[in-house]
Amino acid sequence: MWKSWLIYILSLAGYSLFTILYGKRSAFIILFVIVLVPLIYSLLTYFMAKRSIKSYFGTDSMTLEKNKKAEIVVTLECLSELCVGNRGRVYISIYNGMGKKIFRGRKKLYLTLKKQSVVFEFVPKYSGVHNIVLEKVRIYSGFSLLCSTIHPGERLSFMIMPEYKEFPVQIGISQEENEGESELFSVRKSGNDPSELFDIRLYRPGDKMNRINWKFTAKNNELMVQDYGFPIACDLAVFFDVSVEKDLQKIENALEILYYLMVHFTLSKKLFYVIWGDNREQKVKRRMVSDSEDIYEVFQELFCADMTDGKTCMEDMYSAQFEGEFLTSSIFIYGGRNDLEEEILQLKLRTDLLELIHV
Repeated sequence: MWKSWLIYILSLAGYSLFTILYGKRSAFIILFVIVLVPLIYSLLTYFMAKRSIKSYFGTDSMTLEKNKKAEIVVTLECLSELCVGNRGRVYISIYNGMGKKIFRGRKKLYLTLKKQSVVFEFVPKYSGVHNIVLEKVRIYSGFSLLCSTIHPGERLSFMIMPEYKEFPVQIGISQEENEGESELFSVRKSGNDPSELFDIRLYRPGDKMNRINWKFTAKNNELMVQDYGFPIACDLAVFFDVSVEKDLQKIENALEILYYLMVHFTLSKKLFYVIWGDNREQKVKRRMVSDSEDIYEVFQELFCADMTDGKTCMEDMYSAQFEGEFLTSSIFIYGGRNDLEEEILQLKLRTDLLELIHV
């Protein structure tokens, strides 16, 4: 904009000198027009731009993939013919889940009466919840002497899942199913929970009479017995702690390992917990995982938690919060900590088996 003012002032100075040297009335009238017209037109377009420009994202939701180019569309509408042809700039910023600005883009355009789309290209390098902010739209007035700035305040959030990779992680977790309190039942063996029917089979000597299903017995003319469900105990936990890790790439590696383990256990039909610390609330979050939908929901919650700058160790928060609970096996994924002692950690987590994975 300063260039426009420089040209305007130099033009005025040159024509003023010409007018003074020749001293004609017509030259003074022209000089008066040259001074006023650009200023009046600039003021009109300046105020009209603030009222007649609308800007918003071209979509309400986005699905982006890590390391793949994505297009972010911003739509502009100009409702005033007076502003047509004026120059504009659109500014957006993208913030990661920790609130750090990781991308800032700007695009130039010239206003028309039709809807215009401005496309920004962005390649996500890290997983997590990202926020796109439509920070401002600058509209330059006629002759580009003035500039009106509009702050739409539009926001768009999207989540990027970690990249799935196979890791050479030795998982010494027993696949044996233990009985416990849960809504997930075994597909391999029966139990004693009458709320779930496992199977109906022929009577065998030693079966209890109260388990005979008389409806099926009458239908088959043979004694039929019903087996109840075996509720699977959730006695495996994957702890995730990157509260003091500052390296984004190491945090990303930890997330990829977590993703791999979650997929691995889910495919193995293993019920397990994912546990992480939320330092904003000063407590741990725990989520039971049994299928692929749970994996997505865990990452949604995990990315929204404040996992950085932890003042209290996660194992201490867990120990206090789940005082009466015990685990058969645990995996502890962590980064940035050098104070971990396996025996003490195992006691605080109250687990029989513990495997540490350091990124």
